[in-house]
Amino acid sequence: MAKRHAHGGRRQTLQSNTYRFFVPPESIRGDAVQIDDAELIHQISSVLRLDAGDQVLLLDNTGWQYSVTLSDVRRGLVAGEVGERALVASEPRSQITLYLALMRPERFEWALQKSTELGVAAIVPVTSERTLLADSGDLSERKAERWRKIIREASEQSRRGRVPHLAAPMPLATACAQAAQGGTALFLWEGAGAQPLRQALAAARSAAEPQQIALVSGPEGGFADHEREAAQASGVLPVTLGPRTLRAETAPLAALAAVLYDLGDMD
Repeated sequence: MAKRHAHGGRRQTLQSNTYRFFVPPESIRGDAVQIDDAELIHQISSVLRLDAGDQVLLLDNTGWQYSVTLSDVRRGLVAGEVGERALVASEPRSQITLYLALMRPERFEWALQKSTELGVAAIVPVTSERTLLADSGDLSERKAERWRKIIREASEQSRRGRVPHLAAPMPLATACAQAAQGGTALFLWEGAGAQPLRQALAAARSAAEPQQIALVSGPEGGFADHEREAAQASGVLPVTLGPRTLRAETAPLAALAAVLYDLGDMD
């Protein structure tokens, strides 16, 4: 891989393929950068084999990005100097929280990755009647850390300015009650009695200010009738994505992309 060394003044134009990493805001102090995270240091020094003079883009997860020229890359420490600081322009205006029912691990993780790429603001794992025991039995901190890593790496790859928040898993009833507290809350439903998604978004589409949208998406096998009734009673509106039945990992992504497009966040 060719090195990208910085020459000349402090204002450098980064290449589109410059490596991007999220770091804690305290890693950036004025023009000085110091990275202490062992995993990130290993990635920069041993996996990517970056060295002093190479440029990276660091993100502080508050919406700011910093072009950084590395000055010291060694075991236990990566340091650098900030060249430019700018707001990230890629974040959607609309804040969408995805209440995602647990499913087979590989499908759930794929949905985490792709929803992050599309622009979700927060993800809440949900258990429901048809959630398989094998999918909900291991909700350890180790599993949550793996999910957070998937989300963080997808955020870096897709040039996000913020890492979506991953909430603790919760039962469907709690999720629906939380979803209904503000903004537009939508329940993906493939049965009778659901509004078309575009119709349900009419009010949000006409609003001038950024919108808060909650999407509640079901497990493999879908939601039970009584779960839809309870969700509707709590103020979450059943919506349909059309006549075709989508997989549990496909439906939330189709809905998320449709909402972002409909609200003008994919222009």
